[in-house]
Amino acid sequence: MKLTKSRRAYKCHACKGDIAKGDLYGKKTIRLGSSRADTVENIGGVASIVSHGISIAVKHCAKCAQA
Repeated sequence: MKLTKSRRAYKCHACKGDIAKGDLYGKKTIRLGSSRADTVENIGGVASIVSHGISIAVKHCAKCAQA
């Protein structure tokens, strides 16, 4: 995982530790919910986009990112 220098303070997603401003951290995208792609369905004559999950970016401290 590529490490990036932080511009503000964050919390590590894995160990819940602090990531101070200026520290290195890693960023990873995780998917919450179903891993299926979004689909378009006809609901009552109206085309609707159905989302089966959501992707969010989480931050890991340098120690957790290397593990």
